[in-house]
Amino acid sequence: MDISIPLFSTPLLIAAALIGLGFLVYLFSARLGVVSIGAGTAIMGIVVLFDLPNGFAIESLVLFGFTVVVGIWMMYVGVKNG
Repeated sequence: MDISIPLFSTPLLIAAALIGLGFLVYLFSARLGVVSIGAGTAIMGIVVLFDLPNGFAIESLVLFGFTVVVGIWMMYVGVKNG
């Protein structure tokens, strides 16, 4: 099985940078840290969801669909509740 997700794609690098930046920013502002980690998680889930082969359609929809939902939920909690 050959999965063709490039490890150095621009959206995945942006997602990784947002997640890493979120961990650093969390020390100073929990709200901004959670929003940054949530944005990176949502971007990562969307990119991987659309780049998986057709044989993994249902499994990827469930697994990475939850990843996108959790990322969006993290951003909502960070913005709304702090």
